[in-house]
Order: sequence, then structure tokens, then C-alpha cells
Amino acid sequence: MPIIKPTYKAPLLFQNPHISTLYASVFRKVDGVNYTRERLNLSDGDFVDLDWCCNGSSNLFEENGHSNSLKSNNLVIITHGFLGNSQRQYVKGTVKAFNENGWDALAWNHRGLSGEPNLLEKMTTHGSTFELSEIVEHVVNLKKYKNIAMVGWSKGGNITLKYAGEMAGKMPSEVKGIVGVSMPTDLYGSVQIMGEKSFYANRFRDKTYKFLKTRKHLIDPEKFAEFSKYTTLNDFADYYIAPLHGFKNAKDYYLKCSASNHLENISVPTLILNALNDPILSMTCSPFQLAKSSEIIHLETPNHGGHCAFYESNKNGIYWADRRVFEFVNSVI
Repeated sequence: MPIIKPTYKAPLLFQNPHISTLYASVFRKVDGVNYTRERLNLSDGDFVDLDWCCNGSSNLFEENGHSNSLKSNNLVIITHGFLGNSQRQYVKGTVKAFNENGWDALAWNHRGLSGEPNLLEKMTTHGSTFELSEIVEHVVNLKKYKNIAMVGWSKGGNITLKYAGEMAGKMPSEVKGIVGVSMPTDLYGSVQIMGEKSFYANRFRDKTYKFLKTRKHLIDPEKFAEFSKYTTLNDFADYYIAPLHGFKNAKDYYLKCSASNHLENISVPTLILNALNDPILSMTCSPFQLAKSSEIIHLETPNHGGHCAFYESNKNGIYWADRRVFEFVNSVI
């Protein structure tokens, strides 16, 4: 019955979910993470950029892009959250925590978020497991790691656990542990709790519009002209993102992309780490009943922590969640 008793104790100021969330987003700094970039061409004609950090080394690849000397037998694959990238501090914190324990790290960038526009109009959605599947296949076939862990933050957690559920019975044996942090396993529930006009919904809406402007050359001009009329994040999902990716509307997108539909099929030890005061997660994002009856799905729900935060004061930029993620992975390998 792997519901884990939380060990996180937030400082008094950071028990406020908004202070915790916004401080981590705006002021957190993680130094000492130096990436080497590899471009992976996808089978659909597009690409994703993979940023590697191998025990702090920037000399992993030769000019042809193949590994010349792996630094470790162990690799963590990190998937970032909504409209983030490998430079987000929560990603770099995870990279650093694993590097300091002798692991290599791969932080991949969703389509169009690596600093260079992609070739296709399609995006990495909350339900996109195609890109992650090809990344794992690439790593398993070419890099020869003995142990692979997968960590996803927020949207990236939903993608990672949805992938793990879809791969039931087909997961490469090298993948030994999975963690999702601050993850909306129930997307519709998360959208409802966030509200259409909240600070966070407005922030995500504005970031979505800014992102789509970088892809204007891929979008039909008549479609793009409509974006200025959208007043909520749900508008973008309902009228553009959902139909672009084959869904009827926003609700259909939320329901079908949610990892909650796939959790029961996961066959690799998995930790879901959600703060109870996360301002954008509904209680339905934390599967208490499933965890009570599962030997695979572990659930840890600290009272505090905010979204993608779990502040901890230290000198190297690593927060409590980064240490907890590594601790869990290390315990199952």
C-alpha cells in the first residue's frame, strides 16, 4: 500500500502556495549545469533537441553526434512542463541532483521550445508520448545505459506517466524507475480548479499566445488572426490546439490526454509527488485509491510545496523535491 508519509517541511513563508510557486519560478537559480545539445530527427519529419549533462561534462559527443565515452551506466530522462524548456530551474535542479550522484542526465525540449522553430505545425501536447517514445528508443539503441530513470515535471509528468502506461508490457528493461512531480494526471480537474480567469490561467494564456507567435509561419493566417479574440487558455485549447491534434474540443483533449487513464497499466515503480496546496492541481490529480491497492504506484502528498517548487534553502540550488526524486529512483534500482 505505497502511500508514502511526506517528509517535506516548508519554512513558514513558503507554506503559502503562491509564494512558494512564484519564488521558485522567478528567483531560483541553479548553477553548474552545462549542456551539450543533440538534435534527434523524428520519424514524422520534425525534430526535438536533447540537452545532455553528463556529470558536469560538456564533451559527450563527437562531431557526428554519437556518444564517444559515456560517463555513467545510469541516465535520467527529464521532461519539462508547460511551455518550459531544459533551462527551467526545476529541470536544472534535477539534472544537478542526479549528476552529483554519478548519473548522466538528458533534458529534452518540447517542439518549438529549444530556441529554434520546428518544421511542423503540430506541438508537444499534454498527451504527446510520440516524442518521448522515440527519445527512449534512441537512448536504448545507441547509448547503452544499464539503468534509465524518467522524471517529468507538471505537464512533463503527465506525458511521462501516460507513456509508461501505454508501454505496459513493452517498456524497455533498462527503464527502472519513474517520477512525476506537480503533475496534472487529471487535466480537466486541474483546469477546473485553476479557473478560467485566475492569475495562473491568464499567465498560461499569455505564454501560449507568445509561443504561437514564434510559430506564425507554420499557422494559417486566418487561424492566427483569430488568436487575438481568445480571452482564456481554454479558448486556445478549444478552437486551435484540440482540433489541430485530432480532438473534438478542449474537454475531449483534456480527458483523452490525462495520464489518469493509464496509471493502472504502469509496470515500472513510479512515484507521484504532488503538494496538497498546489494552486493548479485538483485533488483528482493524486490517485489515492489506486496507490492504496498498488505495488507499483507510490503517492506522496506533502501539505505544502506549491507547483514545481518545494523550496529548500541551500547553497547549490537543489530543492527538496530534487533530492526526493533521486532518493526514490535510487531506492528502486
